[in-house]
Amino acid sequence: MALVNHAKKEINAKIVYYGPAGSGKKTALTYIYSRIKPSLRGDLKNVPAGADNLLFFDFSPFETPLPNGYRFRLHVYTLTGIVTNPATWKMTLKGTDGIIIMANPAIEQATEAKESVSQLRDFLSAYGVGLQETPAVLQLNSFTDGNWRDDTTAIAAALDLSSLRTCCSNAACGEGLIGALTELSRQILDQVNQHGDQSEQTESSDLNVDVSNPGSAVTSASATQIGSSEILAEQMPVVKPLITLLSKDIYTVGTTLKIPLEIQSGNTRNRLVVSVSVTAES
Repeated sequence: MALVNHAKKEINAKIVYYGPAGSGKKTALTYIYSRIKPSLRGDLKNVPAGADNLLFFDFSPFETPLPNGYRFRLHVYTLTGIVTNPATWKMTLKGTDGIIIMANPAIEQATEAKESVSQLRDFLSAYGVGLQETPAVLQLNSFTDGNWRDDTTAIAAALDLSSLRTCCSNAACGEGLIGALTELSRQILDQVNQHGDQSEQTESSDLNVDVSNPGSAVTSASATQIGSSEILAEQMPVVKPLITLLSKDIYTVGTTLKIPLEIQSGNTRNRLVVSVSVTAES
């Protein structure tokens, strides 16, 4: 569950890009990072996580605060290359609020993709959650301009992921990468709206992770770990804002995403269209 900190007026969510080596996770993160306005993003970091490599950054999709002064920030993680220790994946997934499952749609990659999804289910099960309870998107990522998009339904069924929203992308040009992240962000906000009793981070607690153990809560200046299982929480009798999408059809104007929202706080309602800049740094 995404964390709402009412003392700081922050909504934080952890997203993990998950998939086998060669599915395009690193390409996706580096492309998305390059398209975010520099003033809205933190540093892109690639650090050792045991024998594996952890890539992460954080950013705000909204340039201005939401009504009532709340800010929404996403913390994005993945492991790059061949992961030698499966436990590193398990710890990286700890406390995740949303998952983008990346798979190469090529027929020769089918077995590897199935094994990866099966392993993901095992990792989540160890934390007492399932894919049906976690916002998730299946991202079929190709490095060519083939016609595989016609087979997305069959591919999702073969992976036992028919219940997930499927997005197509082309890592060679970045097509579809931002769209998949936008869809997952919408799902996370929907879940926040459906649960008004989530834990809150105390004003004085800033918990980070040890990059050699991405799931542990220790003092470190390297990466911020967001997840309800890692938070020192207390319940506060405050009114929580309700954020509702007026339409699921998020549209673009040039390099700007337009997201229609309704914000309700008590008896007050405000309607607005949030503009999300994805302009690359020159």
